[in-house]
Amino acid sequence: MSVLSLWRCESCGRRSFPRRELCPYCGGRAFAAERAGQGVATQVTSHRDVCIACVRVGDDVTLLARADPAVAMGSEVMLRGDDGAPVADIT
Repeated sequence: MSVLSLWRCESCGRRSFPRRELCPYCGGRAFAAERAGQGVATQVTSHRDVCIACVRVGDDVTLLARADPAVAMGSEVMLRGDDGAPVADIT
């Protein structure tokens, strides 16, 4: 299991995912990695037997992740990386 990182802009403090060259909020160029940790599934669907969820992390980041089939809308999930791709597992 690998850690999934969010990227906090060192100029304005806002987080983003995936990593960017410029902060989309202030144009800053310096970022610090921060563990994504837990989030809440806000939307869940499936495509070709793969479960996909929108996961809200804190107040500022929503990302799309491959999800465990047990994940439902409103579920708390733990985020991890699979070769850099987000995966949401039920907590």
